[in-house]
Amino acid sequence: MPYRISLEIPRRQETRQQGWVRQQLPDELGECLTDSLCIGPDISLLQTRYRPQQDLAEESLKQLEQPVLAITLGLAGESLFRGRCGKELHFRRGHTTVSTFRCIQGERHYRYDCGVRQLRLLIGAEMLAYYLGSEMACRLLLGGKGGVQQLAHRPTTGASLAHINALPREMEDESQDKLQTHIHVLSLLAEQLRHLDLQLPKRMPRHCQRDIDKLDEARAILETRMNQSLTVPELAAAVGLNESKLREGFRHRFNKSPHRLLLEMRMKKAWQLLETGCQVAEAAYLVGYEHPSNFSAAFSRFFGCVPKSVFGPKY
Repeated sequence: MPYRISLEIPRRQETRQQGWVRQQLPDELGECLTDSLCIGPDISLLQTRYRPQQDLAEESLKQLEQPVLAITLGLAGESLFRGRCGKELHFRRGHTTVSTFRCIQGERHYRYDCGVRQLRLLIGAEMLAYYLGSEMACRLLLGGKGGVQQLAHRPTTGASLAHINALPREMEDESQDKLQTHIHVLSLLAEQLRHLDLQLPKRMPRHCQRDIDKLDEARAILETRMNQSLTVPELAAAVGLNESKLREGFRHRFNKSPHRLLLEMRMKKAWQLLETGCQVAEAAYLVGYEHPSNFSAAFSRFFGCVPKSVFGPKY
């Protein structure tokens, strides 16, 4: 069982050079610290370094007035955020996770003696509205109004790595140029926004409540029958929609195609099964893969690691 760190455990905080602020857990827990720098009124840069002396589950509770876009770039190791509602966000070396939130309630999990380094950008609603316009920013942050919503989890691009490497590695670096730091931070933001679907709502097809109910029914069918081979025509027939409306409706309501949504459901379910000790072949079968090799390839593409690397309880 991980050692749980409540909000009541004191964190040492100090203001460092160049405007950085360091927050650190007690030394007996290992090297567990986060350095933060305010880039502007509505954007912050955070550098996290954790190497705990035992498995940790750090309580996290944050309530904001406005939703925030979080871009987390994994530089080393891996960690996990598990919300009280059961939603999970995974952070891994070589991968970028984009999420939105307004209220965070859950735990951040770190493994014993596993070095974790992450770079995180937090961008508020006003800053996004300034660059994207109010309508587009509102749509982007819509999922984060009630809790944590993952928008993307993908391999970090070469362009992003170049900007990361150009940022100051140490807070005490007197040579760091604030203007260049701001430029690289905004470039990282622009790079991630380019990969998100930011089409305006007016370009989306309209759906009546009856169609929306059918789309939700179709999603539920995918979730309950993910271990079966289900085609788009079969899914459309099952809920009484034509194929075109089903495909358009999924892009509008879930921001994904039926195939992509099914893949995400299968991969997340497979991860949960593997964590409980389920064998790879069995997990593959339970989420709809006839051949374990096909499952392993899909799992590796989706998460960036092989299924055996998550076998058994880790947190």
